[in-house]
Formats: sequence, C-alpha cells, structure tokens
Amino acid sequence: MSRKSNNPVFVSITGLIGVLGIAWGCDGLMHFLNYLGVETFLLNYVILWAYALIALVLAAIWLLLAWFVLIQAPRNTWVSLVFLLSGLFIVAYPALYLTPALCCGLPDITAIQLAPTMSLFSSGGCVAVIGLASLVLRRGKKMSG
Repeated sequence: MSRKSNNPVFVSITGLIGVLGIAWGCDGLMHFLNYLGVETFLLNYVILWAYALIALVLAAIWLLLAWFVLIQAPRNTWVSLVFLLSGLFIVAYPALYLTPALCCGLPDITAIQLAPTMSLFSSGGCVAVIGLASLVLRRGKKMSG
C-alpha cells in the first residue's frame, strides 16, 4: 500500500533541517578526528577516507532533497524562500561576522567555523541553489500556503 505525504511543506523543511544537521555533525566529526590525528599521528588514512565518504553521503542527500523539493513536492513560494534565505545566510555568515557594524549581534561559532572547506558551508550553498531553482522553475499548480 503506497501512502502519499500529507504535507510536503513539513517534509521539505524537515529535510532542510536534517541536511544542515547532518552537515554540522560531519563537521564536528572531522574536527574531532583532526584533533585526534594531531595528538596521535595515526589517523591520516581514516581522516582522508572520512572526507571522501562524507562528501559522497552529503552529495547523495543533496540530490535527494533537490529531487523532492523540485520534482515531487508542489510549488510553494514560502518553502523556496526559506531554502534560499537560510542557504544565503549560511554562505554569507563569515562575511557578516567579520563586518564591524554587524558582528555585535551575531553569535560566535568558533567551535566549528563556517570555512569554505566545511560541509555546513557547502550544504548552505546547495540549499540556496535548491531554493533559487524552486523559485525560478515553473511547475504545475501553485500550492496555496
């Protein structure tokens, strides 16, 4: 018995939170492995393979999220804007944090920084692209919401 999702908006936003959470967790894992590698000098191959596996897993998750938001779910402008704005905020956060006029109100995330080599930064970029594509592409009927 096949069951359709009752609320694609909920699934899309949950997928967004899940992708960003997984990316943040992967960054934490790599930060921990690098810390252990500096202490013991024995984890070079583990760290190398972990970067590759994390990149493959995140690429698969990004494709799955893009497939759902762009193809499966009905068009919803609010979901597209949430994706676009949250992705742009994550990508622009390092520049915003270093701006003297804005740095007072932004939280410090020094434990895991948003460097361009981090998974959360890359996920923010992919989420922003998914949101922009969802706004631009024309699909079927627009879902009220």
